[in-house]
Amino acid sequence: MTFLGFFATIIFSNIYKMAHRLAINSAKRSTTIKFIIMNTAFSYSQLSPFKNFRVTPERISDNNPSFEIHTLEWMESQQSLWEEEAEKLQNFEVIWIKKGKGLIQVDGQNHILTDNTIYCIPPGRIRKATAETGAEGYYISFTPEFIFLSEGHSYSSAWLEYFDTQSKITTTLLDKDQHFELEVIAKKMKWEFSNYFNRRLELLKGLLNIFMIYFSRNLKVLCQDTLTDKENELVRKFLKLLKKDFYTKKMVIDYASQLYVTPNYLNRIVKKITGFTASHHIQQQIILEAKRKALYLSASMKEIAYSLGFDNLAHFSKFFKNNCGMSFTDFKKQALRPD
Repeated sequence: MTFLGFFATIIFSNIYKMAHRLAINSAKRSTTIKFIIMNTAFSYSQLSPFKNFRVTPERISDNNPSFEIHTLEWMESQQSLWEEEAEKLQNFEVIWIKKGKGLIQVDGQNHILTDNTIYCIPPGRIRKATAETGAEGYYISFTPEFIFLSEGHSYSSAWLEYFDTQSKITTTLLDKDQHFELEVIAKKMKWEFSNYFNRRLELLKGLLNIFMIYFSRNLKVLCQDTLTDKENELVRKFLKLLKKDFYTKKMVIDYASQLYVTPNYLNRIVKKITGFTASHHIQQQIILEAKRKALYLSASMKEIAYSLGFDNLAHFSKFFKNNCGMSFTDFKKQALRPD
């Protein structure tokens, strides 16, 4: 056995134990999660179960669509993901391009696929993806509840809750060490997903949490240790209400009254955590939905305005220009103009 193979086996065993510890802590309803890499010595006989580790054949997702992981090679064989039509996402999507070229369009913005890059797209976005044949990597899809409601969910990956409100795709370029570490975790996730071992979902939640922590290390995210649980919960509730009620509620006071706080306090706490005020989030949510309807439904300005609760067309036109930097007509011309 080569030194590299032995080293890989040790790392894999450590990650397995780490995820298993998360599952045990979750079962005990522990409120504190700690990730500890064991530093004890292993004999090769102890690691023998991982010596001939292999990935089982791909399979179609079961009746629980809360989580799935596939290789891009398998996705291509099933004619999934790389489709002609745009799709509104119901789950978080993580697309890891190890090798390949292509394009991802998210809410009208194009992003070129590059090697050794991970792309994370939140639910509610309209995504269209195309790629050359032979792309290599992984596709992961999971519902917000799958990770947020897990008792193993840590503040290290809590950035997903705030990322869920942003319109842009998040990407990170991997170096060799990160590629190796995430490859081990992805293979283990795929192994657990493709089999029905005891406490399978608990292990998958733990492994996904670890994977997203590694991913988030390259991102400039707010340190959650500086925030209180009360502030986090307030922002989480506000963002959840916003996604549900923005069609009819467009003032900060509408959300503040439901959350039993003042509009000024809500604006201040939301800005502290997300970098933008509550009013900014409300405006951007409305603009984003207007853009989606203009791009993918070919709706007129009048139809969009009324669907978003604007009785006055001139008011909507002014609102769109003030928040988008151009008129609705100019935006549509620019968006539909061939490159």
